Amino acid sequence: MHLSLQHVLAEQFGVTTESHPQPLFTIAGSRLSTVDGMRELISAYSPLMKALEPAAACVYFMSRLGILNMAVHGMMLKDELIDLAPELWTLQIYMHKQGYAEFRYVLDDIRQLEGPREGERSAWRKEHLSHWYGTHIRPIVEAASLAADMDITHLWKLFPTRMRYMFDRLKEQAGSEQEQLRIEEEWTFVSRELNGQVFGRAGNPLNVKFVYLDYPSAPGEPDTQVRMKSGCCMFYCTEGGYYCYTCPRLKPSEREERKVQIREKMALEAASKAAAK
Repeated sequence: MHLSLQHVLAEQFGVTTESHPQPLFTIAGSRLSTVDGMRELISAYSPLMKALEPAAACVYFMSRLGILNMAVHGMMLKDELIDLAPELWTLQIYMHKQGYAEFRYVLDDIRQLEGPREGERSAWRKEHLSHWYGTHIRPIVEAASLAADMDITHLWKLFPTRMRYMFDRLKEQAGSEQEQLRIEEEWTFVSRELNGQVFGRAGNPLNVKFVYLDYPSAPGEPDTQVRMKSGCCMFYCTEGGYYCYTCPRLKPSEREERKVQIREKMALEAASKAAAK
């Protein structure tokens, strides 16, 4: 694996061969597909992210798992792949310098997998993504559902919005229009063309229709468009938490009230800055 790719995996996706010097919690990746292992993770993570119930810690971890999915897609877009099977890494939780609990996936070693043969990239991608989601991710999601007593449909809904956002980031960083098209085609495949049976579902759970919302901008500037989350992140089930502006559980009337509050806050901040000049 090229050193540049190894650097990207570490910096953007938390996949590294270096163990953290002061981990708060460590668990073998292979144990995350067991109910006992998942309960152990949830129990350790809950106080670190100030969860009011186990389900919140479970949902937060699913969000981190979505980042691991993106590590796989990031490699596949470069036709270069290393094995990220849970049996080959240890999950560590550590305290980030900004004061929150963060995750890293520590690989025992780097095992290079064969890239696509000429003219066979589509088959190569289908084979590896079917294996990734069906053999590695699906058992973890199913174990999490049982460990936290959560609807598994909710857990699968946590992936699309975060992953689509990260695909957008990859497109912004792309060096050419051709590369942007390749990234978009990758998202189309995993969200629409990968069979639902891979995920153990009737349909592909990544295939969702995004709802867009107007989010207030600074005074005098037009509102921006943001995606409503495809699944609730359960921030409201953490200490001091509340429903996010993009939460699907927020009623339209409540979102309008929130929008007014955001506008008022931005107006006060703008006035304060103007007065300070």
